[in-house]
Amino acid sequence: MATTVLAAAPGIGQSPAIEKASYVPLAVLALAQIGTSSDGAAMNLATASLVAGLGATLDDIQVATALFSLIAGAFMIAGGLIGVTIGLRRALGIGLGMALAGELIAALSPTIAVFTWGGRVVMALGACLITPAVLGLVAALYQGRQRAIAFGTIAGAAALSTLSPLALGAVMDQAGFRLTFAIMTAYFALVLCCTRLVPRTPTPDAHTRFDVAGTAVAALGLGLVLLGVSHLSDWGIIAPQKLCPFTLFGIAPTLPAIAAGLVLLGLLVPTERRAERRGNPLIPTAFVTSPGVRAGLAAVFVPFFYMGAVGILATPYLQLVTGFTALQTGLLSLLSGIPMFLLATFLPKLAPHLSSRLIIRVGFVALAGASALMALGVQQHGVALPLFCGMALGGFGVGAVNSQANNAVACSVSREEAEQSGGIQGAARSIGLALGTALAGTCLLLVMAGGFTTLATENGVHQDRVAAATDQASALMADDAFEALTGQWGADADQAAKLVEAKSAAQANAMRLTFGALACVVLISLVATRNLVETAAPKTERKSAPGGTKA
Repeated sequence: MATTVLAAAPGIGQSPAIEKASYVPLAVLALAQIGTSSDGAAMNLATASLVAGLGATLDDIQVATALFSLIAGAFMIAGGLIGVTIGLRRALGIGLGMALAGELIAALSPTIAVFTWGGRVVMALGACLITPAVLGLVAALYQGRQRAIAFGTIAGAAALSTLSPLALGAVMDQAGFRLTFAIMTAYFALVLCCTRLVPRTPTPDAHTRFDVAGTAVAALGLGLVLLGVSHLSDWGIIAPQKLCPFTLFGIAPTLPAIAAGLVLLGLLVPTERRAERRGNPLIPTAFVTSPGVRAGLAAVFVPFFYMGAVGILATPYLQLVTGFTALQTGLLSLLSGIPMFLLATFLPKLAPHLSSRLIIRVGFVALAGASALMALGVQQHGVALPLFCGMALGGFGVGAVNSQANNAVACSVSREEAEQSGGIQGAARSIGLALGTALAGTCLLLVMAGGFTTLATENGVHQDRVAAATDQASALMADDAFEALTGQWGADADQAAKLVEAKSAAQANAMRLTFGALACVVLISLVATRNLVETAAPKTERKSAPGGTKA
């Protein structure tokens, strides 16, 4: 039984017909994807538990979240090259073993430092191997419409993991983060045992060199950029803040780190040209020169940027300001998780002839509309219906884009390059999450601190009280929690009430502004989708062989 290969970019050689492959390995790959995505969901839900159990602050949690994305973004491309060098199945097994170890360290952590620099770092390094291996194996094992369905299944698996907060939230509320991450440890152990069901893929000749120089330059460049961006709020943009560990010529190191990282990424181009002449480069030329690849990577990047931003905005606001429990937050994830799962999984199967380019663009518009609705739904002392409508619309947008984006990249290059594209696609995901988290968090904290100072002064609060409260004013906090702190600053009842009012108004305004900025970013990014490769199956297709099925 055969199936017809999808149309791809000109010059990409593919056979007109291929034999169908088994979907059994796809089930294992989907389970691996669910695990890595559920880990992120568990981390998002752990805010209150980590604060209570390990004495963590919101800054500590943001560091733990950003560090994971920073490491994953810096080393994910290298993980893709490692996979094609040692074998994608072997890379998947090693990555799952590291994920198992990372979750175990997190479950047993005595301090937030061990949790962050032990558990999250090891888990991030494991994800650097798992994600490229999963995407690379889909490209290696499946072709044509099967590949479109397989990529949709993997995207659906990632979406399905957004429903895991329903179960993880209940565990988190009842037993805390330790049992939650212990459950994740057992899950990765189970998936690791199932990897023998995944067939091996051919590896290059033994003499093929690993691109050490390209890996070092890319990892250091991406790492410096993400490090600088993630610390704009706590280290300062130009003037150093209290948490800034050192200065460079009297200014905060954030902008110099970003500039140095961009310079290194610029040097990556000639470095990779030399590596390609030797064979097995970190980033093949086609990934840089192909407009279709660039457009496809933008389609991979934007939904994860959106999810990173929403994750650092909505979840902490619901838990720390409005008092939602982890279980309640998990229940709300159904609003976005269900449409995300349905569209990502079933669109490629049920609507194979629908324009993939149109689907991605409509998804972008839905993400922008969702951000605008969530901005309208943020209230000074809670949330309103538009926020929940926005969460649901965002699920439709992410599901639509993710159903097509990975296949758009894979269909823009040759089959061999598609296997390696898992690394750069994984990097686009991780960088999107990291930048979305960092930029949204920075915007929120800076606007919140500035808005509090302005509103408190306008309300007639004494300047000494305003100055004393400024540090706490840049953190999301419920009214009663902030009011309990006002006594430390010598505020009487009247001054305390004005401080609380200024604080609640400032954080609501900052949330609205940040969601509005997110909507603008997503709309502007529509420009990057102009050169998307069309992967929809032609409507004129017929049965490819007697007794065969329609493609």
